[in-house]
Amino acid sequence: MKIKLYLSYLFVSTNFVFAPIAHSESVNYAVEIVDYFSDYKVEIVDYFADEKWEVIGGCSNFPNLKVEIVDYFADKKVEIVDYFADKKVCITNPSSLDSETRRKLGF
Repeated sequence: MKIKLYLSYLFVSTNFVFAPIAHSESVNYAVEIVDYFSDYKVEIVDYFADEKWEVIGGCSNFPNLKVEIVDYFADKKVEIVDYFADKKVCITNPSSLDSETRRKLGF
């Protein structure tokens, strides 16, 4: 009886270990780009950034961070990268952005 119990436990535990794992694209922030009343003012730079963001694309999530993109006097300097980012973000309002902002974000 103990052998059957041990074998059944071994079978169940190995199925969980070797079960296929589904990877989904996770984001740190769902960002809404706004013109005023923002949580952060962000300057997009090419070098010497405070953080590196990878912009995943558009998303339909409820925004958990409102960002205003400015040229001077920013709270954070952000570099938009394709790989090795500090944070992954998606943009909640990509259709309402102008062409210059889309270019800066890499759309």
